[in-house]
Amino acid sequence: MNNNRIVLSFVIILAVACFCLAAVLAVSGGVFFLAGDRLNSFFPSATPTYTPPTVTPTPATPTQAPSSMGSTATPNGQGEKDLPPGIARQMDRIQEQVASIRSLELPPTVNRALLSVDQLRQQVESDFFKDYNQQDVEDDVRVLAAFGLLEPDYDLYSLYLDLYTEQIAGYYDLETDEMFVVIDTGFSGPQRSTYSHEFTHALQDYNHNVRDGMNYNEDYCETDSEYCAAIQALIEGDASLTEQSWLYLYGTDLDRKEIDEYYQNNDLSVFDTAPAFLQEDFIFPYLQGVDFVLALFEEGGFARIDEAYGDPPVSTEQILHPERYPDDRPVPVDLPDLSNALGRELRELDRGVMGEWYTYLILARGARQASQIPDDQAAPATEGWGGDSYAVYWDEAAGQPVVVLSTIWDSEGEAQEFYTAFRAYGTANWGAPVQTRGTDELNWDSAGDGASVFIRTGAQTLWVVAPTSADVQLLLQSLSVSESVGAR
Repeated sequence: MNNNRIVLSFVIILAVACFCLAAVLAVSGGVFFLAGDRLNSFFPSATPTYTPPTVTPTPATPTQAPSSMGSTATPNGQGEKDLPPGIARQMDRIQEQVASIRSLELPPTVNRALLSVDQLRQQVESDFFKDYNQQDVEDDVRVLAAFGLLEPDYDLYSLYLDLYTEQIAGYYDLETDEMFVVIDTGFSGPQRSTYSHEFTHALQDYNHNVRDGMNYNEDYCETDSEYCAAIQALIEGDASLTEQSWLYLYGTDLDRKEIDEYYQNNDLSVFDTAPAFLQEDFIFPYLQGVDFVLALFEEGGFARIDEAYGDPPVSTEQILHPERYPDDRPVPVDLPDLSNALGRELRELDRGVMGEWYTYLILARGARQASQIPDDQAAPATEGWGGDSYAVYWDEAAGQPVVVLSTIWDSEGEAQEFYTAFRAYGTANWGAPVQTRGTDELNWDSAGDGASVFIRTGAQTLWVVAPTSADVQLLLQSLSVSESVGAR
């Protein structure tokens, strides 16, 4: 399932939520206050400016020459050679300012383009979704629905298309090294701030080789999506903090006024109507990512953040709990191939690591509000996560999913806390469980919805879902669980 959360993010670094979040924080005094309070410690010679920046590029210096922009025309929108000179000069200036803030070397070439909202939608449809076919959508919905995060008939494709079209303010394409800014209303405060964020991604990739050196790419993310979720939080948190630093040091009063007006009038209806878990998951790299990089920033400024690219976070647990970075690494958990465990064909839809973040979302942000357990129970119950492995299959004959989630907790007490929380979650979803006497084993057999068992053994928990109770027993046997499933 973690694969699904970045299915549209591993190729491009999007500003779906970061720009909106950053603007709100800047206006309300969040990150802007934190950056402003500490920037003088790291840039003692810097003085914030509130006058419009000159449109004349700063002369080159021996160590940081201005970027030589490419002129490759893009399929849609205005390519580099078509950029209005005034906008191109502003972009050059912002690039130099951002590189100065981050003390990173400017890349020799970055292709830039401007898009209208209509052109962006065409690009999303033709490029971003070209490898995301109807079967992929159907499988994603089945996986997410199996964990209670989506209704089985949810139109996920339309949501992605609308959300990625309407909420992108700009993005940097790691595959093509191209940077795009949506500019229907001109290159004003919102676009300038977005540009500082997105150019940070170009600096990250050039200086830290994010795509290839750090394996933040489609192929690797298919096999280790929990790692990629952590990397995404690092790079988006870094870019968001850099954006706020740029706004503090170089943004104008007019920039702030235009940003405030933009978001006063911005239509967030698509995002507001998205499933609860998806709303939270979209902003995870920006909200929790900012918290993570701020913890690093407080240790040693942007230099400490740069060090993290050489020893990156590997789990959402480390993002949620920066004090656990870099030493607390996930415990590997193996699951066998269960495609023949029921004596009939099961098609594997997905397997991977759920991670602390998605384990929390399952408990607290299910598709049905009545099944969501309170945050003050769900968050503490998942904080003791140590490692896991999950697999989801589709039983074509039954038309239902088969789910296995095996989790290792930091201690037996942490496993017990999750067991208690899961009991509340299961009761809200399927009614009171049948508990095997003398054991931590919970059983549900909901007519039409399949059977489910949840077992705690020491510091480990196991959740199995299958069409029938007999199927659950067969799966437990294949998993070498000696305890039989209790009476139902």
